[in-house]
Amino acid sequence: MKMHRWVATGLCAVILLSVAVLPRSGRADSPGADTDRPIRLYATASTGPIGVAGGNGAFTVNGQAASAGQLVWSGDLLNSGSASRVSVSLESIGDITLARGTTVRLATRHTTFSEEVKGFTLIASLARGEIAVALERTASAYLRVGRSEYASSEGAEFLASAREGLATIAVKVGDVRSEGQSGQHQYTIRPVGHDSSIKVEAGGLRRIQLQVLEDDKPVPGVGLLFKLDTSGAVIGLLGLGTLTGTTANVVTDADGMAAVQFVARDSSGSSPISATVEGTRVSWTGQITVTSGGPSRSKGWAIAVMVGAAAAAGIAYALTRDKSSLEAQPPIVKAP
Repeated sequence: MKMHRWVATGLCAVILLSVAVLPRSGRADSPGADTDRPIRLYATASTGPIGVAGGNGAFTVNGQAASAGQLVWSGDLLNSGSASRVSVSLESIGDITLARGTTVRLATRHTTFSEEVKGFTLIASLARGEIAVALERTASAYLRVGRSEYASSEGAEFLASAREGLATIAVKVGDVRSEGQSGQHQYTIRPVGHDSSIKVEAGGLRRIQLQVLEDDKPVPGVGLLFKLDTSGAVIGLLGLGTLTGTTANVVTDADGMAAVQFVARDSSGSSPISATVEGTRVSWTGQITVTSGGPSRSKGWAIAVMVGAAAAAGIAYALTRDKSSLEAQPPIVKAP
């Protein structure tokens, strides 16, 4: 009996601790409002993949071998093999087909065409080869082909090619107008939120953010290649989840900003990091130092909360496992 009492007392303590430390549901009450109605949080799709790529042969994404069903993210560099064609379906943008031997970087951004019409703009930088573009009705395109720049109307269909440094545009539907020669841009890169000497605790995260400027004005839609020096010990990786590595391609947003997460390893060390504007020699160089140190109190407290919550969840399941009314509710995602 004593043993059962100790077990029951322990379980109750875990439940009380978990309930006490877990955050309460937030709601805004007002007279006559239904106080049981939860507040729904909405996520935008802009932080996810922009499309899916497939082909009838070998192709690469950011230099890595890819296959049919490959997710495409804003800023990815695609290269079709010499014997394959690659088709890319971009959500809310349209379809793009890469001819054999084509290298192109793809990105998208939100665009307001008028007060009543909102859509997306495809940003494509074609280094070589040929692409066929078929845009949706509420999508336009901005292209860099060699040193030439072009902008299309909404819903346009066209072929763009770059061969031996010469740009060619063949319009099927809509309008594609020349924006002139890109020339030699006088870009500058400056860090935002940190300086060129960055310190990160072992096992920690740090957001590295840079802004590309020209004549002190933000430059949107340019590719920035982040790269960690791997000549010595690798002290961490760039990116999160499965999209990690020692390099990262990021396209600047409307404010000229490009950011990447640095994930430090558990050991201390130091390594240079650089970021170069694609197609130029303009670059920024910094130094990342990973410092050793034990887990902070906040981390330990978070772990304790998670352990308590997990224990409480296990107990709740054990007590209600026969009830079919318990169902996990997926998050609600609302398109922008």
